[in-house]
Amino acid sequence: MALPLHLRLPRDPLLTLLASAAVLETGWTIYLGWRLPRHYVANHWDLAWVGLDVAQIILLLLSAWAAWRGRALLILFASSAGTLLLLDAWFDVTTARNGGFMESLVLAVFLEVPSAIALFWITWRSVKELSNSMFVTDDVRGMPIRKIRLIRRFERAMEQEGPASDTEH
Repeated sequence: MALPLHLRLPRDPLLTLLASAAVLETGWTIYLGWRLPRHYVANHWDLAWVGLDVAQIILLLLSAWAAWRGRALLILFASSAGTLLLLDAWFDVTTARNGGFMESLVLAVFLEVPSAIALFWITWRSVKELSNSMFVTDDVRGMPIRKIRLIRRFERAMEQEGPASDTEH
């Protein structure tokens, strides 16, 4: 038995939105690669870099707080901080001038990228810990993270009503 349309909608728009965004971003990236000038002088260059570093500091502090308090928000904060570190490394290296290229490359290879990897490892371990916590059912506990399905509202409603024959998408 198929689920009523109003119960299937929460997943379908999200998938459509994410896939559409990827297609649009691909087109935009190709356009930018073709049209952007090779040389460009940016206004507020200092504000852009300081803003990125401030965002990194905030996320590292939030990660430290979440780790200290044992909060699941560590997953969000550590993954975001790691992503910003990779972004910082990328732009440091790709925007460096001749004299600063080696310094940027060394910082990226020996500090920023390893720090990002460490933060992603912390994220992975935190997700794994959460998946084995008291908040999950026995059939999920110990399961590899990549196989754990998100439970949507309509699936919870169907579980309360009884087993359904067609809940898999």
